[in-house]
Amino acid sequence: MPKEHGAYGQITFPLATAFIVAGVSPAGLLCAAAVVAVFLAHEPAAVLLGLRGGRVRRQMYESAVHWLTSCLIIGTVAGAGALLTIAPAARWSIAIPAVPALLLAMATRRGQDKSLWGEVTAAVAFSATAVPVCVAGGGSAETAAAVMIPFALFFTASTLAVRVVILKVRHSGDPRAARATRRAARSLCGGATAALAMATATGQVPASVLIAAAPGLVTAAIVAARPPAPIHLRKLGWAPTAASVATAALVIATA
Repeated sequence: MPKEHGAYGQITFPLATAFIVAGVSPAGLLCAAAVVAVFLAHEPAAVLLGLRGGRVRRQMYESAVHWLTSCLIIGTVAGAGALLTIAPAARWSIAIPAVPALLLAMATRRGQDKSLWGEVTAAVAFSATAVPVCVAGGGSAETAAAVMIPFALFFTASTLAVRVVILKVRHSGDPRAARATRRAARSLCGGATAALAMATATGQVPASVLIAAAPGLVTAAIVAARPPAPIHLRKLGWAPTAASVATAALVIATA
């Protein structure tokens, strides 16, 4: 099973929010099943690729092969079912999460799934799963974007913020890398807020997108600016969870 506990929230909140906003549909359920299957396939694939170490690969080889095969079969069947049941005019939506998922698979194959690039790609892929679920449930492309964008911005910004904390405390710290990542987190939070404010003012996106994105961007900016001391690292996990709940609640309330 995946050991990154934050990833469970990243896959759950966008899907659950999309179902609540647009409703449950057969195609949406099949999309969600495919997403979960692919998500669960990542860890056995990492084991077989040796990314968890040679000893783990030897000890868990047969189990990893079984799990990976099962997940890929389920994901393929569910994905094919989604393509067949979703309206032809809405099939484009499946490509939205498929593209970053493919990039993540390529990063994993190269052993870069834990790199900044790999984690940001995963954050975008998880957020994008809301698009086909929304569209399959009868929601418009605008509604799907209003669900995806706040989560994508928050997950990406929080990835940068958490990396600031890790770079600061791991192996006696890496001050230069921590400062660079902090600047990137601040730039993303500030730039995203300004871009959404401008898009809202010009009528390109509804104000609900900016409102829903605010809790996540503020939380990520605070964590990046004031990383907690090592003794408080366990408490850090609750901040993204609380921000995810707030983001989901605002998306649902303003949809």
